[in-house]
Amino acid sequence: MLKVTLKGLAAHKARLVATFLAVLLGVGFMSGSMVLGDTVGRSFDELFADAFEGTDAFVRSREEVDAGLAGQQRGRIDASIADRLRSIDEVAAAEGVIEVSVRLDGRDGEALGGGLLGAPTLAGNWPEVEAFNPFELVAGRSPAAPGEVVIDRKSATEGELGVGDRTTVQTKNGPYEVTVVGIATFAGADSPGGANVVSFTFEDAQVQLAEPGRVDGIKVAAREGVTQAALVERLQAGLADGLADGAGAGAIEAVPGTTVAEENRGSVQDALQFITIIPLVFALIALVVGSFIIANTFSIIVAQRSREMALLRAVGARRAQVLRSVLLEASLIGLVASAIGVVVGFGLAKVLKAGLDAFGVDLPSTALVIDPTTVVVAAVVGLLVTVLAALVPALKASRVAPVAAMRDVAVEAVAGFRRRAVLGAAVLVAGVGVVVLAVLGAADQAPVRAGAGVFGTFSGMVLLGPVLARPMSRALGAPLPRLRGVAGRLARENAMRNPRRTAATAAALMIGVGVVGFFTVFAASSKASVATSIDRSFSGDLVVDSGSFGPGTGLSPTLAGELNTLPEVDVATGFRATLMSVDGKGTPVVAVDPETFPALLDVGVAEGSIGALDATGLAVHEDKATANGWRIGSEVPVRFAETGEATFVVGAIFSRSEVAGDYAIGYPAFEANVADHLDLQVYVNLAEGVGPVEGVAAVERVADTYPGAEVQDRTEFKQSFVDQINGLLAFVYVLLALAVFIALLGIANALALSTHERTRELGLLRAVGMTRAQLRTSVRWESVIIAVLGTVLGLGLGLFFGWAMVKALESKGVERFAVPVGQLALVVVIAGLAGVIAALRPAARAARLDVLAAISTP
Repeated sequence: MLKVTLKGLAAHKARLVATFLAVLLGVGFMSGSMVLGDTVGRSFDELFADAFEGTDAFVRSREEVDAGLAGQQRGRIDASIADRLRSIDEVAAAEGVIEVSVRLDGRDGEALGGGLLGAPTLAGNWPEVEAFNPFELVAGRSPAAPGEVVIDRKSATEGELGVGDRTTVQTKNGPYEVTVVGIATFAGADSPGGANVVSFTFEDAQVQLAEPGRVDGIKVAAREGVTQAALVERLQAGLADGLADGAGAGAIEAVPGTTVAEENRGSVQDALQFITIIPLVFALIALVVGSFIIANTFSIIVAQRSREMALLRAVGARRAQVLRSVLLEASLIGLVASAIGVVVGFGLAKVLKAGLDAFGVDLPSTALVIDPTTVVVAAVVGLLVTVLAALVPALKASRVAPVAAMRDVAVEAVAGFRRRAVLGAAVLVAGVGVVVLAVLGAADQAPVRAGAGVFGTFSGMVLLGPVLARPMSRALGAPLPRLRGVAGRLARENAMRNPRRTAATAAALMIGVGVVGFFTVFAASSKASVATSIDRSFSGDLVVDSGSFGPGTGLSPTLAGELNTLPEVDVATGFRATLMSVDGKGTPVVAVDPETFPALLDVGVAEGSIGALDATGLAVHEDKATANGWRIGSEVPVRFAETGEATFVVGAIFSRSEVAGDYAIGYPAFEANVADHLDLQVYVNLAEGVGPVEGVAAVERVADTYPGAEVQDRTEFKQSFVDQINGLLAFVYVLLALAVFIALLGIANALALSTHERTRELGLLRAVGMTRAQLRTSVRWESVIIAVLGTVLGLGLGLFFGWAMVKALESKGVERFAVPVGQLALVVVIAGLAGVIAALRPAARAARLDVLAAISTP
């Protein structure tokens, strides 16, 4: 049987090309995603190992607020502790560390990096202790006076800055004119992990970046012969004995340098996990799509070889041997395709990295990391998918009766669909029901609970596919007899002839298009919701955007202050963000000016007043208030990284989360508990009688002196959100293109195998007068019917899932369900054209058949 299997595989290898490619591409994309993830992980491992190479211990505040993917914040400590640590015998050196986010101008006045996905610009003090300094000067010298900085070589290259050049850094105190006195590399690389870096003197960093006399932490080096563990133990004992008494609020701890390096690496990788998780998800989608092609291919081949299988059974082959024979074919295909796919994945990892660079995601430049685990996992997954997809056809092959060897023609039987219809309808209704109940239930759990319903809905559609294929093919192909005559009628009848095969071929495309449709609908709904939200909530004329994202970043409050002095401006108010623990859970919180904010933005206050937010006032979204039983006057335990625990009082309850999220505090509370005061955005209302052109010009004169500040009118403000969504959508489309391409390969393969199966029939058609052109037309339109069938079903699912996601996120501001009719219609047109392209080769081969040879085919 092994010899028969290998000879059969060699004889029919052309029929398995699409199956081979489907496995190869799916595994390639999967291994590429995993290799990219391993590479990013290794890069940041090395980066933080270099950054803390000479650090045996790190002294820092215990006070930390961890908000997961939203970030972490830790309080600062007194810089004088470093002097006290140096008095400990086990300590060789100790130095305070400051690190914050800023914006740096290039030679052209444009800020480097920044944005949602761009590289951050980090600023801190230039390390004076050699053991703590991972930088190496390649030009100039270290900073020695206020206003002198060292920048990384990447920033120097991108910003066209050299030693002696003057530029501007956006700090919490406002624009700061600096002179570049040195250019440095980081552990041999142009920059640390693609970030831009600006280093000041220690004293200048405290004034411009942190607070005089305060640091983010202290690096400590041990004397020779003292281990990290021993040093940490000694430092902890010293701190417990009062070494840090009077040195600032909050407890202080000492941890090993390796612990801090690992924590930093984990935080960065958590923030960048979309780099590997999203491509990996789409790789799995591609493999699922490929599994349909594998199953369909083997089903057709088994049907075509039923007579061969029967002969094997007739000469003594057991069912188990036939089963093993088919599975061995699948295993060999899966093994070889997976092995090649793993190799292809190494190249795809470079392509993915280049694609992320194009979208503004800067990653460390390093050689690809090829982990043996990645190779094994990707290869095993590819092999298992292939074998499992071929299992049902293999079981059918093993059940072929020996008497089937006496048949002249081997055609796959089409059984009744009553049981399938009942089961498929039940699964579909259950899946839809779970999704609907999930999105109409608890808002916080809706997306998670809907996941099971989505799987059930997909499964129900797959089960119902053969039931729907015949009537839908009839409907989709109804115009063809009038438009294309006999060829059109034949195309429709061929699509209807074997609904199970048609459905299996269309199912692969249905999945790919379904995901495309979902993202298209969700993106359109998000853009429509943003526009509605801005129109409803923002009553101002202009927005000055910082180009930064998240707590601890933004523009100096001096910008809003300067704008308020302009005669062209009626009022300008800053919008800030920080992290805060509310009732024991870390979460982002916004900070607003209680006096000016209500004049520019409306958060839908239902009870209380934003203007009443004092040093302990808290505004809460109505969903959070209801869930926790809070009312106006309720006391809520909170905690800040800088000042620790406090009790706030609910002073306002609002309904619009798209502006303020779940929680908001006033400037008095923010300034009392947060060290760095920065505005993510500044909202501006022009004075009465000031036109848009005049107002924009006046605001830009001030904003242009702040690196990264961008003045936007209402239309541009909306468009900035749309551009971000479109950028992410383009990234998703690129990834989904692979799954759709694999699905089209499946259509081409199914048509090729189908025309091979119908060789005698095609020969008879040619013999009774059908032209080559008519034959090509019939094959092409059959492909179009299958492609449009999969597309229509996929778009139906995509619309439903898009609606469900919008409903699930309604409380988060995605409240408008928008159907981009033009884009979805374009998807259908593209699918039809793709169907024509997929049919080109099968149609050409069918048209070239030798009539006499075809008629004589058994």
